[in-house]
Amino acid sequence: MSPLVWALEWRLARRRRRLFLLNVTVPLLLVLAVALASAPVVHAAAVFVVLFVIHPTFGSAVPLVRDAETGMVARMLRGGVPPGAYFLERAAAAALLDTLQLLPAVAVAWWGLGGRGSALLPLLAGLVLALWTANLTGILVAAVARSVAETALFAAVAALLLLHASGVFRTGPPGSVAASFEGAAPFRLLHEALLASGSALPTAGVWAALIWAAALPGVVLLLAPRIGVGLAGVALRRSM
Repeated sequence: MSPLVWALEWRLARRRRRLFLLNVTVPLLLVLAVALASAPVVHAAAVFVVLFVIHPTFGSAVPLVRDAETGMVARMLRGGVPPGAYFLERAAAAALLDTLQLLPAVAVAWWGLGGRGSALLPLLAGLVLALWTANLTGILVAAVARSVAETALFAAVAALLLLHASGVFRTGPPGSVAASFEGAAPFRLLHEALLASGSALPTAGVWAALIWAAALPGVVLLLAPRIGVGLAGVALRRSM
């Protein structure tokens, strides 16, 4: 893998200072509003994890399709950047940027939910794994979308379905099909670490989060040539 795409994403982030500041400030203000409202821990944790997952899913999928519409993706791939390297480097850079941007909001969420020290390490691990998984999910979403509007819709649906499967909105009864899906869903660790910030509840979902974080790059690599062709076609359809 070449560092070209990684360096390009970071250079763009440094030049888009206003966007970077907004990506720090807006989630922080939303989290602060919920934290100061003294909402029940279960409800507040659900709001926080939805915000922390939807933010990177949209932030990965929508800019990728927008870059495809301008022809930037096609130029990068035709210029010799391997599709797999392009998409994985882009996702890695975005995940690290998202981590830096969301850390203040996550700190406030942890404090607002109770600030238990034992939950801090699982929360940070869950955040990093969730952001990586969400950014890769955004790339797969972009692969099936044909416009920015479609991308936003598909990203919302994909994120909410995975959040629901992770038990964010409702925990399935033990032994049920819903509980089985929850045990294998990617965002359970982040959700339960947020819940554990206000109680002594143990956190679960570590292995599921690790498996998703390890398996999705392989899926993206396998599909990368087709994703590249599909995104290159977005610019052609837009120009017709």
